[in-house]
Amino acid sequence: MTDNAVKNPLARRWWLNLALLVVIAGLGGYIWYRSGQSPDAAKPTLTSVAPASVQRIEIVRPNEESVRLERRDGRWRLTAPVAARADEFAVEQLMRVLGAPIDATVTPAEGGLARYGLDSPRLTARFDDVELRFGEFHPLKNEYYVQHGNEVRLIGGRYYAHLAVSYTNLIDSRLLGPDVKPVSFKLPGFALTLRDGEWQREPKIEALSSDRINGFVDDWRHARALKVEKYSGKKPQAQVVIAIEGPGGERSEFTVGVLAREPELVLYRADEGLEYHFPQGTAKRLLELEAPAKSDE
Repeated sequence: MTDNAVKNPLARRWWLNLALLVVIAGLGGYIWYRSGQSPDAAKPTLTSVAPASVQRIEIVRPNEESVRLERRDGRWRLTAPVAARADEFAVEQLMRVLGAPIDATVTPAEGGLARYGLDSPRLTARFDDVELRFGEFHPLKNEYYVQHGNEVRLIGGRYYAHLAVSYTNLIDSRLLGPDVKPVSFKLPGFALTLRDGEWQREPKIEALSSDRINGFVDDWRHARALKVEKYSGKKPQAQVVIAIEGPGGERSEFTVGVLAREPELVLYRADEGLEYHFPQGTAKRLLELEAPAKSDE
């Protein structure tokens, strides 16, 4: 047997192995790519509406107050059943339904909407002029029947859950809005005033550092309630008057009533008609600003 006769089969086998490696690598790359894709990525969506274009939202449920929201100056506000600043993240969750992937489409026979609970929907959501009607929960899947136009689709149950939350979950839980610039606080027993860029306590306490005073103001600026509710009508025990400055330098005031300090801190914004509920420990941080005890030095 000649050398060429030996080399040619070896060469052919080498090239065959190389070709197999290329095929295997290609298959591996394809599997890796597909594994990184969401199973819902290829599914059609419930609507083609862009959330950024929506200006009004309404949620209607039988025997409950309708919830309405409007976009004003780039921010969302509740207009019913109360007027309040809206939680932007919560509103984003509501609008996820617009791009919900469709799991299946059904074509009900004439008069067959009742089969899917759509003759009397459990929830109707309107985004501007787009109406979505939620019917029955699928008996075997975590999905709801939803009517959009003349079509009935099945989508994930989480979208219904976002829309069915209490209106109180849609209220911004921050006591002060994101653009509020406080310039003075009048609390029981003392006051804070912003002068030449520095906060000053009156009456002054020499042992009180500027860092401690700034931290107190920041606690007010970033205070977030555990829950927000309509005003109960309870008489305030004390009050805090807060002065704020607008973008044009104009000043205004509003009052925060202290309804309770135990077992939780409850503050009432009279201008909003809302109660903000905080953990009990928040009362010390928001209502007391004294010199540190000697043991803390």
